[in-house]
Amino acid sequence: MPSKSKFPSPPPLEQESTLQKILHHDAMGAIFLLVAAGAAFFMANSNFMIDGQPLSVWYTDLWHLDLGLWIHGEVISKSLHHLVNDGLMAIFFFIVGLEIKRELLVGELASFRKALLPIAAAAGGMICPAVVYSIVNYGSETASGWGIPMATDIAFAAGVLGLLSKRIPTGLAVFLIALAIVDDLGSVTVIALFYTDTIALRPLLVGLVMIVLSFIFARMGVRNAVVFVLMAAVIWVEFFLSGVHATIAGVLFAFTIPAAAKYESPLFIKRINELLQRFQGAEDHANLLLVNSRQQRVVRAIEAECIHVEAPLQRIEHKLHPICAFIIMPIFAFANSGVQVDFSHIGELFNQKVTWGVILGLLLGKQIGVFGASWLTVKAGFAELPKGVTWSQIYGVTWLAGIGFTMSLFIGGLAFPIGHDAGHGAVETASHMADYLAGSKVGTLSASIVAGSIGTVILLMVTKKPDETTVESNQA
Repeated sequence: MPSKSKFPSPPPLEQESTLQKILHHDAMGAIFLLVAAGAAFFMANSNFMIDGQPLSVWYTDLWHLDLGLWIHGEVISKSLHHLVNDGLMAIFFFIVGLEIKRELLVGELASFRKALLPIAAAAGGMICPAVVYSIVNYGSETASGWGIPMATDIAFAAGVLGLLSKRIPTGLAVFLIALAIVDDLGSVTVIALFYTDTIALRPLLVGLVMIVLSFIFARMGVRNAVVFVLMAAVIWVEFFLSGVHATIAGVLFAFTIPAAAKYESPLFIKRINELLQRFQGAEDHANLLLVNSRQQRVVRAIEAECIHVEAPLQRIEHKLHPICAFIIMPIFAFANSGVQVDFSHIGELFNQKVTWGVILGLLLGKQIGVFGASWLTVKAGFAELPKGVTWSQIYGVTWLAGIGFTMSLFIGGLAFPIGHDAGHGAVETASHMADYLAGSKVGTLSASIVAGSIGTVILLMVTKKPDETTVESNQA
């Protein structure tokens, strides 16, 4: 009888573990985000007692906890909430910047013809919600919140598409993701231009110089991650001190990350084959349990080759995506979704102009802007619908574009700052700011839930089940 191998049967090539599948599934990321937001809302309105204090007080005190940052020889005190929005979200915007750069180089924004439709849709989807909000809030103290309904939440939108991935055409998914990415770029621009307080020029110039140096290092072929991490830390600190929102630093720094590998695929294949031959030549048939020292060196060389053939932009984006989806964005949602609502006076929140400005901006403005701009662009002959995509499906996507959530909550905090975040001149009193911020959050959460639900139902109605698609393709 043949002897049994000491080793278990190897898994199929390219097989992902269950954990890997979960961490790179957009729908799971959206679920985590939703759970975090729900937990925050529950805690902010809970009277459950812990050590003699309601859970709502614990939640509020947590985010108002002061933390000291030692910067340039002095201690700067900031709330935990402020550090989440300025610190962790800088990493989120860094990933957004990587996505934008990738799309501009090789994706749906790489050519004018391909990019025009999502760019036009995104532009319409930003302008119309801002106009709708401004009309509702014209002449009031809340007029500064016009940027809140402009953004589409790429995580939730991608999550819905992930749930419907077997039903919708690939072109529709690409259209929505490209739209959301352009939308994010527009939101970043709005934050930089309209939601930034007084600017300190010296730290801003230092930060910009560091960004230029990062770009130069990338062009020189530097690939050491430690170098870029240290530069990123300095850039964040300088932007933080300058008054320009530190998340802008994340996007700008992302554009300096190399998008080219050290060498191309043919050379990689040649070098890997050579290393495999060395590995095989060093085989010690008397001891198969452990690789020998010569084989170890070859294994390390193969690991280095695998790094060299993958562009740093791709590698970093792949590594950070699960961290962002399952840690950073849920923490942000947990910190910003805790709207304290007196349910006996819930009607007061829905009587606010800011609440209805956000709701109508996300639901009505997004539909008019995204669908209208898309229709005009196609009918004018400047672009065409993606292959297999219908106008009814585009309409379903206009609803998904109304999911504002992350970016809308973020901009709401800039438009109506309270506590340690105060400083924007649009609203004078802290009590009014708190009311307006609560109204903007309620409007964002309400509109996002409605938009996501209706958009999902519409796409289910206007797309075909996988078996129906298979039958039709077989008949054709």
